[in-house]
Amino acid sequence: MNAHTLVFENGAAGQPTQLVGSRCPQCCRVQFPAHRCCPACAALSAELRLTGPARLVFATDVLAQPPDSLVQAPYGVGVAEFPEAIRVIGLLDNPAPAVGDAVIPVVYRPTDELVTFAFRKHQ
Repeated sequence: MNAHTLVFENGAAGQPTQLVGSRCPQCCRVQFPAHRCCPACAALSAELRLTGPARLVFATDVLAQPPDSLVQAPYGVGVAEFPEAIRVIGLLDNPAPAVGDAVIPVVYRPTDELVTFAFRKHQ
């Protein structure tokens, strides 16, 4: 895959989105972001939209901003486990969900220059 590979469905800030991964038809390995070829068996992989809600399995706050970061500290980061048996790391939307919460990915725009996704508590 190249630098223009779709990682999530873009849209208006705060709107739910889907993360775009891949699944290997040979060994069933799920990848995020998507890979054209399976890193385990080298078979061509198929696109897979990660469904939700996912479950937040880890969360932490970043208090010291890394060099050249576009996101202003403090901010939350978490790991969400999706029904497709894959864990994905991402930013946390405010108010931050807690470990164990059901979460969904949403379009997140922390600055005018950056569009990404974040996890929001599922209602």
